[in-house]
Formats: sequence, structure tokens, C-alpha cells
Amino acid sequence: MNPLPVVAIIGRPNVGKSTLFNRLTRSRRAVVDETPGVTRDRLYGEGEAFGKPFRLIDTSGLDAAFKDDINRAAQVQSELAIDEADIIVFMLDGADGINQVDQEIADRLHRTAKPVVLVANKLESLQKGRMDEAWELRLGEPLPISAIHGTQVGDLLERLNELLPAMPAEDDEEEPEDEVIRVAVVGRPNVGKSSLVNAIIGEERSIVSDVAGTTRDAIDTPFEHQGQQYVLVDTAGIRRKAKVEEALEYYTVLRSIEAIERAQVVILCIDARDGLTAQDKRIAGMAHEHGRGLVLVVNKWDLLLEWLADRENSTHEVSEILDRRLYRTTARTAARDYAKALRQDVPFISYAPVIVTVAIAAEGVDKVLAETALVAEHHSFRVPTPELNRTVREAVDARPPSRHGKKLKLLYATQVRVRPPTFVFFVNDPELVHFSFERYLENRLRETYNFEGTPLRLVWRARRDGEDEPA
Repeated sequence: MNPLPVVAIIGRPNVGKSTLFNRLTRSRRAVVDETPGVTRDRLYGEGEAFGKPFRLIDTSGLDAAFKDDINRAAQVQSELAIDEADIIVFMLDGADGINQVDQEIADRLHRTAKPVVLVANKLESLQKGRMDEAWELRLGEPLPISAIHGTQVGDLLERLNELLPAMPAEDDEEEPEDEVIRVAVVGRPNVGKSSLVNAIIGEERSIVSDVAGTTRDAIDTPFEHQGQQYVLVDTAGIRRKAKVEEALEYYTVLRSIEAIERAQVVILCIDARDGLTAQDKRIAGMAHEHGRGLVLVVNKWDLLLEWLADRENSTHEVSEILDRRLYRTTARTAARDYAKALRQDVPFISYAPVIVTVAIAAEGVDKVLAETALVAEHHSFRVPTPELNRTVREAVDARPPSRHGKKLKLLYATQVRVRPPTFVFFVNDPELVHFSFERYLENRLRETYNFEGTPLRLVWRARRDGEDEPA
């Protein structure tokens, strides 16, 4: 579960960063931000250079935050890239030439050991002598490109291919032998993540050691609880305040991506008074898209109970949507009603268990770890093929699938992998699979087998030659 190498595109506003970002990520069908619940602001995506995948950061979103201070925007971008990226693409405007902001970014990049690829964009309008100016930045040979037309972007990919590490052999996720559960605690600032982490790895538990992780100084903390071995995965700064206050959310989401990529189970910590905010939904969507197990921890539960006890005079404010949905809720039914409200709000992660905690007092933390262990077990569960086919046959008999007057025939089913459980169904025509039937079959699998906390992947394939075995 190694994170992808990170490439950041930086440069002053309006040099074409977003255009290049769109072009580099368009080559990948599985762009992360196309998933429901994942950020729509083009914060990040995935690209590929001659078979080598990488995470691409779109720093253009920071331009708007500093629209009245271009120098500040450039400073934030360069700091972000230096902190987070393995490779930096520094983009210039080939039509305008070099200005003071470009020079300041270059000066900052000279003080990092990270590789920098210098790109002069807008090749179609490149003025004579502009390339000579780019050489004066002393960041190596500038690559002239046209992001909007795609001209010579292949040269940029070749340069990235030279700098990206060789692809390691993939972990064998078919039959995981690792009994250690890798856990990431993620969430917005000030929701109590630090208190939760401290309660999880507190003195009453057996902390083995701190082991240095990735090149960005991630820290892995092994510990043991009730005989189960865990590793808490973390990234540099995930528990610290971002250097730039205005970019706090940007840093939080980016570091959550890194933690999610390296974990098996994600614990999403939220503030009980806020419910699931837009940023929480983004992080939950990332965990779902990456196929990770998910546990929702509703922290600061004591503050919500105080509000329930005296809504009119309480000093605690809750979100409007929670105020409406918990209108008739009492302290006795609060946890149940709250979990129901969350699942209604974000149905695509309705499979995730909801645990209420007061992390600062370590209340509910043992239950969080117990649920995490169960989710990890479900995440790695494999259904025997004969049993799976019996279950599928019963589901089809109870609700024969058809579409456009044509009958869908399920011939054979098999589970091809775990983490997350992934099932392949061989059918006469995958085009006949309606979303409602897919959801029905997923629900039947969840009812028959306990898959709480884990996403399921259902894949439909056309009948192979000679395949006539019915499900």
C-alpha cells in the first residue's frame, strides 16, 4: 500500500496550470475526482508517464485564495510543492516572459533538493528570446509546450518518466498473510483527531516503536490492543497546523489522501455538532474509491448530549441539517438517530459503522478498535465459490433481472480478490445490468455475509467462449 509519487504543477496565476493538469489526468480513465463524494475542485488527480502512475497536485486552486496578492499565491504554491511533492513542474508563460514572481519562485526552488522540470507554456505564442530568459532561472533546460493544444506534452512525460521511480512489484492482496491492521485516522482540523490518536496509542496500550515511513517523513506507530497488532499510519503534519492558514483545507485533504493510500481501514473522525461536512464527504469518498474499510467516529458526543438536554439555552451550536433531523431525538435514542441521519446524508457509505466517542476522556475508544478489527476481518473475507453461486442463484430467482425486454442471464460468479471484496459475474450481456439490480445484488451479499465497514466491487463480464455453467 505504498503511496503514489507526487508531482506538483506550480507557477504564477494564468500560466496554464489547470489546462496542463486536465491534459495529464485525462489520459487516465479512473480520475479520482470523478467519484461521487470526492472533491470537485480539481484538487488532485492521477496521471501516467509511460506506464508509471503518479499523483498530480493542481495548485491553481490556490490562485483564487490570493487573487489580490499574486506574490502570496506563488509563495504558498512553492511551499506546498516543496513540502508535498516528489517532483515539481514549474510552469512559465512563454508569451509573457519572466517576471519578478517567476524569479522569486525559482530562488525558492534552488533551496530544495527535489527535481524540478521547467516548462514554458503557450508554445503557440512563444516570443523570440523567451527561452533564453528561461535558461537564466538556472533550473535546467526549459521544455516549450502548448498545454491547450497538447504540443510537445509528450516531451514533458518523457522527462517525468526519467524522474519517476521504477514500479515496485504489487503486493499480493489475493491471500493477505499480514495479520497487522494498518489504520489511518483522518478528518478535518479541530474535530479531536489528536485526542483520538492519543487515546488509541496511550500508555495503557503497548506501543512497540516509531518507524520512519515514506520520503515525506510519514510516521508508522505499531501498537497492540487485546492481542491484535495494529499500525497507525500517519503523514508528516497530519496532526500539525498547516504553515499557511488559508491553505489549511488544501493540506488536510492532500495528507488524508496519503494516509488513506497506506491504510487498510480508515477511521474518519467528525465533530458531533457538525455532522458530515463537505470536506468530510470528500475524505469519505476517497476512502470508498480507494476500496478501504471505513469506520465513522462521531467525536465530542458529550457536547451534542448537552445541546439535546437544553436546546434553547445551550452554548453549543449544531448544523442546521442536524437540528432538523434530530428534532424529536432524546438522549436515549440519540446515537441510533444520529447514525441514521448520517447514512441518509451520505448513502454511498451507509455500510460504515458509526461509533460515538468522547476521545479526550477516552470514552468509546475501545469500541472503535473493536469495530476496526471487525471491519478489517470483513475487508479480507472470501466467499467460497460454490456458496457464492448458490447465493447469487437464490437472489436471481427472487428477482429475475431484465432490461429493455431482454432477460439478463447470470452464468457464473466468483470472488477474484479481497481488500476490498471484489466479485466478477459472467453474464450473457453486461449492458443489460441495471443499476438497481446491481444495488439489489450488493444488498443481498451484505445480508448473507457480514460485510459491514467495507465497500464491495461488482464487475460484470460477457460470457466467455464455451461458458454455459449457470449461476
